[in-house]
Amino acid sequence: MAPTPTYPDLGKLARDLFRRGYHPGIWQIDCKTLTNSGIEFFTTGFASQDNSKVSGSLQSKYKIEDQGLTLTERWNTENWLFGEIMHRDKLAEGLMLALEAKFQPGSNAADGKFKMGFAQENFNFLADIGLNSEPILNCSLVVGHKEFLGGVGTEFDVGNTEFKGWKVALGWSNETATLHGELKNGDTWLASLFYKANEKIDAGVEVTKAGGGGGGAAAEGAPEGQAEGGGGDVVVNLGMIYHLEEDALIRAKINNVVELGLGYEQKLREGITASISAVLDCNNFKDGNHRFGVGVALQC
Repeated sequence: MAPTPTYPDLGKLARDLFRRGYHPGIWQIDCKTLTNSGIEFFTTGFASQDNSKVSGSLQSKYKIEDQGLTLTERWNTENWLFGEIMHRDKLAEGLMLALEAKFQPGSNAADGKFKMGFAQENFNFLADIGLNSEPILNCSLVVGHKEFLGGVGTEFDVGNTEFKGWKVALGWSNETATLHGELKNGDTWLASLFYKANEKIDAGVEVTKAGGGGGGAAAEGAPEGQAEGGGGDVVVNLGMIYHLEEDALIRAKINNVVELGLGYEQKLREGITASISAVLDCNNFKDGNHRFGVGVALQC
C-alpha cells in the first residue's frame, strides 16, 4: 500500500496531466545536476514571449543522511534569498521539522516559517506558521483507509484569532484509477479522475468551479500552472497522454470554452528532454489568443 500523501499531493496525478508539459507563452529551461560531493543543483528559467521578461532561480540542496538533515538554499531573479534546514525521521519515525527563511537585501524585507510534519501508515499531518508580527498558521491532515483518502485543511490568523479559510477533500484510488474531490470555503470546488487505460494511454477529467472573484484551478509553481476559465464559471477539462515509444509522448487536452492544448515531448539522449506545446483558442481560430511554448530539461 502506498504511504498516505500530504494534502497538497492529493489529486496530483490528474493535476499533472493537465498542467505539466504545457508552457503557454514562455520559453523554459530546467537544469539539474549532482556533484561528486553530494550537492544537488537545480536551475530553472522562464522567458515570456509577450514582454521578453526573463525570470528564474538557482537552488542547491545537500543531504546529511547520518543526521537526517537536508540543507536547501535558493536565489531568484527578484533577488530573494531563501534558506531551509530540515530534520527528518531521527527524533521519531515519520517526524519532520523544518525552519525556512527568506530575505531580500535590496529592501531588507524578511520572512520565515516553522514547519512540522508527522506521517504514519494511515495519516499524514502537515503544519507551518509564519515567524512575523502577523503569523498565519496553516494545518492539514490526511487520513487513509484501504483505498480511500480524506483530508481537511485550515488557515488561521493567529494575530487576529480568526479563520482565513478551510478546505476538505475526499479521494479513492487503486492501481489504475484515482478519484479526487475538494471543496474550499464553500464556494470553490474541484473534482477529477485520472485513469491509466494501459501502458501507453493515461486519461483524465477535471471539473472546477472558482469563487466569484477567482479563476479556475491552477497548478502550483511555474507559469505552466496558469489558471483557466473565468471567476465563478464551471470549467470542464478532458485530457490524455499517449506514449508513442519509450522516449516520446504526445499530450492533448480540451475544455468547455474550446481551448485546445497540444504537446509533444522527446528524450533526445540520456539526460536531455525537449518539449513543445500550444494552447489554441478554437473559438476564434484566426485571431484568437494562441500561446506556444518550448521547454528543455537537462539532467546530469
